This record gives sequence, C-alpha cells and structure tokens, in this order.
Amino acid sequence: MFRPITAAVALLAIGAIANPFEPRGRISAAQLQSIGDPEQLKQTLLERMKREPPTYRGDNNIRLKWEWYDGISRSYLFEKNSLVQEASVGQPNVLRSQWVFRNVKVTFQDIFRLASQDDEKLVPILSYYTMLSNSPSSTFEGLSLYGKDGELKGTITRKYTVATSDYPTTWANAGSTARSRYVFVDALEYKDPKTGKLEIASGNTSDAVNVRWKDIKNRIADDMSEEKATEDRRLFREAFAKSLKESIPER
Repeated sequence: MFRPITAAVALLAIGAIANPFEPRGRISAAQLQSIGDPEQLKQTLLERMKREPPTYRGDNNIRLKWEWYDGISRSYLFEKNSLVQEASVGQPNVLRSQWVFRNVKVTFQDIFRLASQDDEKLVPILSYYTMLSNSPSSTFEGLSLYGKDGELKGTITRKYTVATSDYPTTWANAGSTARSRYVFVDALEYKDPKTGKLEIASGNTSDAVNVRWKDIKNRIADDMSEEKATEDRRLFREAFAKSLKESIPER
C-alpha cells in the first residue's frame, strides 16, 4: 500500500497536528480515564489482531511473502482504527490515534510475532508504505538492505521524505501515483558499497527491498510519541523546502 502526501493536504495536516496531543473540541485531560490506559489499549489491539501463519517465497523460502506482510499490517491498522473509533464514542469529535495511544511504541515483533526460526528470513519492508511511515528514522538506520534473493544492496543511512518526482523509475508504485515536486512519500536511503553513492531504496516488485527479520524485529514499527510527530513535521518541511527551491528558475 502506498500513501502519498500532497503539499496542500500535508500543510493542512501540519497545522492540525501542531500539537497532536491536544485534540480539538471539549476534550480535556480529565476525560483521559474514560478513553482508557494507552498501554492497555495497545495490548487489546495486539490481542484482537488476526495473524495468519507466515508464508514464504524464493529459494529455500528465503523471504516472507509480501502478501502475508501486507495482511498482518492491514490487520494491525484495522484494529488500531477500530479502537480509536471506540474511544471516540461520546466525544465531540473523532479522536486522533496519537491522543488515544499517547506515547505508545509498538515493535515489529509485537505485530508480526514470528518465531526464532524465522530470524534469517527477509522482510519486504517497502511493500506496505503505511508501516514505513509509522516508524521513526532510527528504526532503519544502520540496517543492511537486501534484494529479493538475499544480495546485499548496502546499509540504510536514513528514512526521509522525498518528492515523487525524485523517485527512481524502478518504483513498484510508479504506475498508480503521480510524479510531482509537491507529492511526497517516505523513503529509505542507503549507501551502495560498490559505488559509495547514496541511493533511494526502490524496485519494480513489492519484495524488491528487504531487511533481515532478526535485525528489525525488536525495533519500533509504530511510534505514537510527540518526538515522532516532531520528526514527521521536520522531514516534511525539509522536503517541501527542497521542492520549492527547485521549482523556481534561477534565471
């Protein structure tokens, strides 16, 4: 799944989430008890999830099927949204997930619950973009990036926000999303060990870009903290400023 951000929508969103922990309307700190304890809501979310047994693809079942990864991701986000809707009952507005799950952090292992025998499997980290978006940059920094057959692509240097006009043509979602200086997506950057160049992680299939499960399983998959919200705003501002500068002719 791919979730682009248009400049207009994102700018409005920035204003709306200037402080994501202060919802609009009549909601006050005194009402938090009726919403529920965030950590308990996290446990309820994880217990409600539907998890099918993992399935694999490639020689010696080297990687998890991207369809399985997407399914678990969708189940997680479905139950998360359902809990937000339930917590919003009786409130003047639908609450934001950052408010309901205040400062909660969820690891990949919390969500996918793979066994230790899957530690060496490859995970198609870009097949479901919402999961990429929900993770902080620190989740990916320093991880080794692999192709679908286990070939090393390089080391991830950062997660950042980029205009779709800057994305490589070997992008699995290129056919369904407009390329523009003002449509933005989350991306991973890695350093190619052969050339020393920094590249955008991409490919023409949903499982073209992978990380090793044991490397990422205990890292944060969904960060609902104020720090993460601040990081998101900073990354978007940097990407928007770059696009704005490039859109103005020098002469």
